[in-house]
Amino acid sequence: MKNIIQIFILAVILFSCNKEKKAQEKPSVQKNIIDIKSLKYFEVGYLDKFEALPSLEFSEITRDEYDNLKSTSNSITNSPLPIKDNNYLLEINNKILKLKTDENVSKEGENKYEYLGFYPTLNMYAFSANSSSDNLGFSELELINKSDFSACRIISVGDDKVENPIISPQTKYLVYHYNYVYDDHKSFVGVLKINSDKTFTEYRSFSSNDFNILETAWFAEDFVGIKVTSDNGKTFNYYKASLSAINNKESSYSKTFDGNYSVYVETEATSTGMASISYSFKINGNNAILETNTYHEPIRCNGKYLIKINNNILELSYSDEEENCRSDSPVFYIKKEENKFFIKGVGGESTFYEWILLKKNNN
Repeated sequence: MKNIIQIFILAVILFSCNKEKKAQEKPSVQKNIIDIKSLKYFEVGYLDKFEALPSLEFSEITRDEYDNLKSTSNSITNSPLPIKDNNYLLEINNKILKLKTDENVSKEGENKYEYLGFYPTLNMYAFSANSSSDNLGFSELELINKSDFSACRIISVGDDKVENPIISPQTKYLVYHYNYVYDDHKSFVGVLKINSDKTFTEYRSFSSNDFNILETAWFAEDFVGIKVTSDNGKTFNYYKASLSAINNKESSYSKTFDGNYSVYVETEATSTGMASISYSFKINGNNAILETNTYHEPIRCNGKYLIKINNNILELSYSDEEENCRSDSPVFYIKKEENKFFIKGVGGESTFYEWILLKKNNN
């Protein structure tokens, strides 16, 4: 009986060893290695696009209200990533993306990456892409989609990346903040709309010269909260803003400007007559299209403009393809006084800074 048991044990051992050997001999599937150039990038967070949209208006609340309302859903996780030879290894759609870590040697202007975490509800990795030029450091926040070969770069309003975005409870929006490095108490909040294809669109923003932002949060789906300090963390204040309230307030005002407008301006006398420019504006919400006809003046900067409302005045900024037409400042200003409309920024030196009567056409 003892011999039978020994034979049985020996047979089991031999079977296990043989099974393990076969498993080791089974060829492994080698996944293709890709680099960052294989990803399709899109960018969001441009300040001129934010400025053409209604801004957030914050009202102060108590700390208790802030803590009680703050949502903790859809948080970023700290899921670890494998690292080999100072490279992060990300699995994307059955391929492996290699990203250089901060420990890796890179050329000036070349990105190295710092892993920030993973957003399960977006199925996206979050990274800080860090680079240097002329002994200055720069960084941008990048979201890399795990299910396809796309990535989003959130453009910062400064030299450093924005803080990690916070996802709204129903995954409709992202909110993030930024504190300027060289300006004390200057800060920025950006809200992005999450589209069905997991791309993002500028939606709302807020800027302040009065405090630094320590935290952003969501109160339900349509309310954003911020925790701030104006004395380097000695005391704190709390605020909230409603997305829907902003929608109703400013969009209703901007609709009073919707329509077609025209203005004719003479610029200077020439040997063959008076030079002139005829402007035609088509305004619809936060967008405008300009067409001009000229006599002895160049035709330039026609096309699309983004509109921002500032103190009940429309500010039109060029947003089309002519690079030399782009500017940090608005090109045209339009205001309404009683039942009349006026424009500033048209014509030449003699009229450029004057408010000129703008004709609203019925068609």
